[in-house]
Amino acid sequence: MSAEEIFSFANEMTDSVMCLRAGGHHLQAAMLTYVAIEQMAWLSVEPLRSGPADFQDWVNKYMQPHAQLPCTAREIWEARNGLLHMGTAESYANRDSSEIRLVCYVYGNTPELANKSKGIVFVRVEDLVTSYLTGVMWFLTDLQANPVKLEIAKGKLARMLTQRPLPPAN
Repeated sequence: MSAEEIFSFANEMTDSVMCLRAGGHHLQAAMLTYVAIEQMAWLSVEPLRSGPADFQDWVNKYMQPHAQLPCTAREIWEARNGLLHMGTAESYANRDSSEIRLVCYVYGNTPELANKSKGIVFVRVEDLVTSYLTGVMWFLTDLQANPVKLEIAKGKLARMLTQRPLPPAN
């Protein structure tokens, strides 16, 4: 197993996101992108269990420096929570903290939004997907340069449910 298998897994997730987008299911594409980010974050850490800090660290390390979104890693985490758990743009943190802006989604040929509203930030679904893809490429580059991290990711990928062919029967 190599970094190419991790890339193949990320490519399968990306293909699934693109199928959703092509079918006009933009919010569902955003949902699956958040799942994909979370899985990449899990592959990047030593323990078998990862959490919000690992997700945010992955976003900060691999996505934001290279394909920056107009929101923070914490806001991306909270947007993920709202969308995946309640199907809303709002998470509990938006209600409890004035520091966490509400992430609203736009897609397609929507005119550029200025993001000047206090407490709200607009994120283009296409930009979220592109930022994820860019993050994957930087993550793979990091894995290639760090054999210990690569082994951690490979071990976890071997545990994941994928459509890899089964080994031949003896």
